Amino acid sequence: MALALFGLAGSVVMVTVPRLFPGPGGPGFAIFLVAGVTVIVLTAGLFGYVYRLGMGFGSTVLVLAAGYNALIAAVKLGLAPAALYQANREEAFEASISDPNSLWFFLGIGSGVLLLYLLVFGVMYRIFRRRFRRRSLTSEASPEQGVRWSGKTIVIGIVACVVFVASFVWLLPLVYIGLPTLSYLAYIFSTFGAAILLALILAAFLAYRTFEEVEKRAVRMGDATLLASFFWLGLALIVLYHVMWVVFLFTLVSLWPFRTYTPK
Repeated sequence: MALALFGLAGSVVMVTVPRLFPGPGGPGFAIFLVAGVTVIVLTAGLFGYVYRLGMGFGSTVLVLAAGYNALIAAVKLGLAPAALYQANREEAFEASISDPNSLWFFLGIGSGVLLLYLLVFGVMYRIFRRRFRRRSLTSEASPEQGVRWSGKTIVIGIVACVVFVASFVWLLPLVYIGLPTLSYLAYIFSTFGAAILLALILAAFLAYRTFEEVEKRAVRMGDATLLASFFWLGLALIVLYHVMWVVFLFTLVSLWPFRTYTPK
């Protein structure tokens, strides 16, 4: 319920804030500042509520988690949109693959960038889950069994891979998600690249430290579900930030469309 209200409140903010600063020349930096700061405040309030629930994370974990989530919110809803508009002031965006002012364009980019976030977050979770299993006393009594693959399963897998590659279905996500995502990353890093990179590195460091603290508490308490609970909480927040980003950008372009061109 708290996550649903957080996502709803953040989306309302993303729709409302651009309309508070009307202007014919494009969105000013105040829009991105207010949007980012407001979501950071909402994030702090959410973690304060989680602390009152007494889920066993502890104050240190929640402070670290609020820190890296605040950095993600600052990048997704402040720096990145501002960098995108700054890049568009310097050059028009190519519209040969997809219209940069369409909802499908933002859904494609949002999906691509979301996969990158989830990849990093998922790798961290797997690292500390394995550490927990090695350090847990209960895991010694029940060693993890390896997965055995039968010959039939291997043949079916090979045939499925061949059919998938030969059908060229894999080109669809590459063209409609991969290429726009690469263009988006090139645009934002060409303007505020240093600030965005620094914020993301610091967010990754704090996320790693948060997982480390959760894993230590899980070992002390002998509770394997603590690490998984934190993973799903963090995963849900990352998804919600990307949903807010799509809502924010689509609201912005409905008021201030990007300059585009189609190569001949």
